[in-house]
Amino acid sequence: MGSRRSNALLVIGLSVALIATSGCGARTGLSVFDKAAPDCTTPPRNASAPDCDALSTTLAGTVYDPAGKNPLYNVVVYVPGGTPAPLPSGATCDSCSDLYTGSPVTTALTDANGRFLLSKVPPGRDVPLVFQIGKWRRQVRVPNVVACQETSILDGSLTLPKNQTEGDIPAIAISTGGSDTLECLFRRIGVDASEYTGDPLGAGRIHIFQGSGNGAGTGAPTTSSPAPSSASALWDTPADLERFDMVVLSCEGQETGNMNQQALFDYAAAGGRVFASHFHYSWFQDGPFGDWNLATWSTGRGDIGDIDAVVTTTLPGGAPFAKGKALAQWLGNLGALLPDGELHVRAARHNADLSAANSASQSWLDADADASTPGASQSFSFNTPLAAPPPSQCGQVVYTAMHVGAGSNDTQGLPVPDECAAGDLSPQEKVLEFLVFNLSSCVMPAEEMPRAPASCP
Repeated sequence: MGSRRSNALLVIGLSVALIATSGCGARTGLSVFDKAAPDCTTPPRNASAPDCDALSTTLAGTVYDPAGKNPLYNVVVYVPGGTPAPLPSGATCDSCSDLYTGSPVTTALTDANGRFLLSKVPPGRDVPLVFQIGKWRRQVRVPNVVACQETSILDGSLTLPKNQTEGDIPAIAISTGGSDTLECLFRRIGVDASEYTGDPLGAGRIHIFQGSGNGAGTGAPTTSSPAPSSASALWDTPADLERFDMVVLSCEGQETGNMNQQALFDYAAAGGRVFASHFHYSWFQDGPFGDWNLATWSTGRGDIGDIDAVVTTTLPGGAPFAKGKALAQWLGNLGALLPDGELHVRAARHNADLSAANSASQSWLDADADASTPGASQSFSFNTPLAAPPPSQCGQVVYTAMHVGAGSNDTQGLPVPDECAAGDLSPQEKVLEFLVFNLSSCVMPAEEMPRAPASCP
């Protein structure tokens, strides 16, 4: 066998948006990675073995966010043997194998550097490659994979889709709020302005709804063709919610009093993903979540000024928290942490505290010992339905006390997304980006280590 070398290649994108609707199905089995075998109905492409150890034909690269700026963790990368199936749209109850279709020949996950290494890659020309996290998916072709050596994809070539011409983007509903600009996070991670729409049934993938304002009468941002209110068209009924893969609730500056809390509770239990900011603590404190002891809640603004916070790398019992460790490493790689390894948070809030009694919740970031309220939770998550055992949980909720608007230069008052400033993410926005893509990924218990879906034999 010849010497091992690296062959840098430019990737040619062949992505097509493949959208379909699907209901929530039941999940069974002992693990969230629970398909006993992947879909192997199509024979592997270029499956003939070369005259070398098949493991030595490898493909390496780095996957970035749609902006092409930040490498992403826990992205599934695979070579399909056939054509991947259209992705379902809306709240669906999926295992960690359900969405990765097309008879995967070889699979891998990106690490905290966004890097992957695929082994046993079928050599040849125009080798298909899929990279995907949840319902974010892009399909490209590698011009040439050489047998018996490593082929390296040109850095910067692999970015998640910024629009539907490049690939699949989940259907995301964003309720705006007069006290934050969470809708702008998606612009800064690279989603095109053309994907924003004020029409709940529109063709774009970022659907804007007007929240309740900020309590001072200034109202909430809207689109140039006015978007409907969240109370009348988003969180009013399960049917309005369940058409979306993810629901994002920007801070309104006051407790939300017009929400159908049961509808949002049921949406999360059906496999929906919810990203809730600051004053939306009222959803967790009251209503159907109130009996689940997710946190100890404090009401009001909870303003504790600028603080430094610690990334959580352990589970409540002290065992390692793999995704928390990855977040700490990822932030360090991006230069978002202070020299002592902590994160500086601007305009922090204190409305949630976690203890061992809050067993359903997993902390991601807490105020350090020098803060005026040490240990104040800045972000935590939990899987749903809460009453189900972990293998049957298929939804997830993230709560964050951090704001996008703190440290950004967004111009509130302009239509969405014209209000959104360009530029890099602030350190705390980088945490939010990590959490958004983690929220998109398959749901797994906090104690499990992420791993790639199974491949075909």
